[in-house]
Amino acid sequence: MGTRLSKAPVCFTLAQMRFNPVLVMEPFLPALQEAFREAGFPDYSETKVQALEVSPSEGGGMAVRDQAITRFVYRNKAQTAAFLLDPSALTYELTDYPVFEEFSDTFLRALEIIHRHRTIEYCDRLGMRMLDAVQPLDGESLGQYLVPQALGFIGLVGDTLEHQQTLTESVFRSGSRTLLLRTVRILQGIAAPPDLAPLRLKLAKRFLAHTGETVMLDCDSFDEERVDFSAQATKVELAELKSALSQCFKALVTSHALETWE
Repeated sequence: MGTRLSKAPVCFTLAQMRFNPVLVMEPFLPALQEAFREAGFPDYSETKVQALEVSPSEGGGMAVRDQAITRFVYRNKAQTAAFLLDPSALTYELTDYPVFEEFSDTFLRALEIIHRHRTIEYCDRLGMRMLDAVQPLDGESLGQYLVPQALGFIGLVGDTLEHQQTLTESVFRSGSRTLLLRTVRILQGIAAPPDLAPLRLKLAKRFLAHTGETVMLDCDSFDEERVDFSAQATKVELAELKSALSQCFKALVTSHALETWE
């Protein structure tokens, strides 16, 4: 996990921990803002978002209702990385993915900032997600970069129809861990998943400048077991989740793709 492809197709990465909620955040905000500024994230803003709250109902089932929450956003000056703090979650987003160790250490330092100012008692979901924009070089095809399962049914339904978009999704489980894999094949540009759109960060220009087809690989690896918060345990589990993402990526791309991205 310590080697980075010089032309890696990864265009967006996030890590997220969900933890015990704090209903009143205002007393912690000045100290949190200063701590994130010192950590290299001085661009502060607030936004209102809609969230779903799931709770037991009187009839024995589950009740779901919309809930408006305030999200606190801390971005770096280049607008290529940001921390999103909700009352019960911290999300780290970036568009300039380094090696995993650097990514993990930055996320853990942010969690420790949160823990220092408002105690994290437990974690009930830890996840890591990566979006890769697979874009062939001029004169090459997507089939040279990806296995057939990621390319859809193009060529199987006749040549008289014009392809618009292909979506695939697979879910795998192992104990409390889940691996969710989606692929989207589009005619032009970059496609952000609906739950991430619009992206708050600047994408690398090389992804936006590409003309022609793109396949977006959206790999999400997460663990929903409730555990006491520990920075060291989080680091170990995050590495396991990243290992699953790496295994998924290597299963989907070809040797030609890896050679091209070196």
